[in-house]
Amino acid sequence: MFGRGSGCVRRLGACLLVVLATVPCVGCSERVDSLVRFVGSRVTGEEYVSPRGQACLDAAQGFLDALEAGDRDVVVSLFSPEVRAGSDDLDERARELVECCSGHVDYLDTHSVTQPQESEKVDDDQRRVELSTDFSFALDGENYWCFMTLVKENDFNEAEVGVSTIIVWSEDAYSAMLYDARGTDWPDTPGLHLELSYPLQWETRLVNDDPLRYEAGDAISDVDEVAAFLDEGEKTVDDFERRFGQPCCVSWTGDGHVCYELADDEEGPRYLEVNATAPDEPIYSAYVVDERDAVEKVWDADGDA
Repeated sequence: MFGRGSGCVRRLGACLLVVLATVPCVGCSERVDSLVRFVGSRVTGEEYVSPRGQACLDAAQGFLDALEAGDRDVVVSLFSPEVRAGSDDLDERARELVECCSGHVDYLDTHSVTQPQESEKVDDDQRRVELSTDFSFALDGENYWCFMTLVKENDFNEAEVGVSTIIVWSEDAYSAMLYDARGTDWPDTPGLHLELSYPLQWETRLVNDDPLRYEAGDAISDVDEVAAFLDEGEKTVDDFERRFGQPCCVSWTGDGHVCYELADDEEGPRYLEVNATAPDEPIYSAYVVDERDAVEKVWDADGDA
């Protein structure tokens, strides 16, 4: 039965490809590529990655391959001809980066890197496509975060095609930036920018891929008890703290997003993430999360836990 279903999907995809391939227009080849990828994802069950998402993933993987090899020249080569020609310190920054950040790649947030923000300009038969993405990665156990801007195509100026901006933060520097600490202004020029140290005044914990400000709080031992409490009716974060004590982390997004430590298991640290728009507003969801992802939904306001 699975084989017959897969064959139908493949035949449908082939028919659609024939139709689209006969329509000449700006961007048609990309739409055909998108269709091929979508049909392929339905057949294999793998996550769909758009052609633009794939372009970002290729650039990110090329960047991490260069860091793993400690190859400054490859880092520089990722940038567009225009950036390479116009940057006075690209070689120096690339050398500093590989000296500080080379090592085995332990982790790449492939989901985030393949979900870029897109900016597209079309004028007659010419097109410019710019993609921006941010993602985390780890080298030899050290966590980093990256923002990357990539010009995928530019019929107006081919010298712009390639990476235009890369910003790399260490864990301390990224945490400081998230919490808007002093001296963490966002770089606003193309090129390679490194934020690899910051005199952070707090301890961090990696929670759902963010280095959150950590203080010892009250641990939660039973998430079923949490769900039962939230089922009683509209509960605020203030109500939750009166019942379960102090959280260990308050998110950089605001006091309505707090985290509590749970008992560790063989997979590593676990936290309960409680979410509301403000401390005195009703909680709308609670999740068990680990260092990188949401693991389990505990409760939500729609009753879908």
